[in-house]
Parts: sequence; structure tokens; C-alpha cells
Amino acid sequence: MENFNDPSSQHEGGSLFRGLEINEQGKFYIDEASKWAKLLGIIGFIALFFILIAGLGVLMVGSTMMQTSGMPISGSFIGLIYIAMALLYFFPSFYLFKFGTITRRGIQTENIADLNEGLRYLKSLFRFLGILTIVIIGFYIIAFLAFGMGALTSRL
Repeated sequence: MENFNDPSSQHEGGSLFRGLEINEQGKFYIDEASKWAKLLGIIGFIALFFILIAGLGVLMVGSTMMQTSGMPISGSFIGLIYIAMALLYFFPSFYLFKFGTITRRGIQTENIADLNEGLRYLKSLFRFLGILTIVIIGFYIIAFLAFGMGALTSRL
């Protein structure tokens, strides 16, 4: 069975992808993808900045405003949620930006080390998003069960 997880794995006396070459069309597609990834990474950093500013603003001003309005959740808690969202948003933006810049440099200079490094960041992006998706689905399941149990106990 082939081991795609280990980049040093051997396959019938050689590397699994021994002799793999990227033709001009493949280079074009990777170059285009890297441009868009870099743009989305930059936009992500800008959005991250605004989310962080909003979180700090709500953290500082919201605590006094929420107390006077009688809201059950404090402004500090909402501000901390915004800051946590900004921290989570950092990693996909960072991975996209690094993939875009390093991969594009690797394609333009035909440097396989840069191309591999850029693809490593793409792998990290998908791993992060996959783990985050699993965690969020877990939270949804827990919330669904908690609300279901709450609904059942309120009828008793």
C-alpha cells in the first residue's frame, strides 16, 4: 500500500513521484492559484485587523454599555469572542499568504524547494480547516444534545 503521508516513502525502488514534472499548463494553474491565494491572504489580514479593532472596541466600551442596557451577556465576553475569532482567522490568512508568495516564487524561478515549501503551507491550511471543521461539528452536536436535553427536562 502506498504511503502518501510520508514524503520520504519509497515505491518500487524509487520515490513515489519520481520523475514527476509540471508542464507549462500546470505551472500556469499553480501560478494563478498562488496569485489568488496571496490576494485572499492579504484580504484576510485586513479583515483580521478590523475584527481585532472591533473586538477591542467592544471589550473597552461594551462592558459599560451592556451593564446599563440589562443584557445578560457582558460586553467584555462579546469582545473576547471577537478577539478569539480574529486569532482563529489569522492562521488561514497566514497559510494562504505564505502559499501564494513562496509557491509563486518557486514557479517563477523553477525552484523545487520553494514549490515544496509553498505546498507545505497549502497542506497546513487544509489541515487547519479540517480540524476546525471537525471541532465546530462537535460543538454543534454538543449544543444540539444540550438543547434537546433541556427541552426534554422542561416538559417534565
